[in-house]
Amino acid sequence: MSISILVEPTSSGFRADTGGPLHLSADASTSSDAIAALQSQIAHRVQNGAVIVKLPTPPPSPIPILPLAENSLFDEWLAAVEEFRNQRDAEDQAAFADEMDR
Repeated sequence: MSISILVEPTSSGFRADTGGPLHLSADASTSSDAIAALQSQIAHRVQNGAVIVKLPTPPPSPIPILPLAENSLFDEWLAAVEEFRNQRDAEDQAAFADEMDR
């Protein structure tokens, strides 16, 4: 098994960081020392009972997911929404005008 880590320079040397789900980091004067310190932390957690497992995820949907603007039905849907909104606005304006005439 392998774990991706980020190794980056700091003002005092290097930091190795696992990120989630382990949330471990180690600082050292060299990148190899930072990686070794991180390996030691991981080994310590495993010795104390921590278990690292891979959880399978379901396969991606066979239905392609497109951004709305690329979906062929989007323009029709948008026109229907606009038509509905115009109808509702007209009804609201008519109801308001009736109330004002009373």
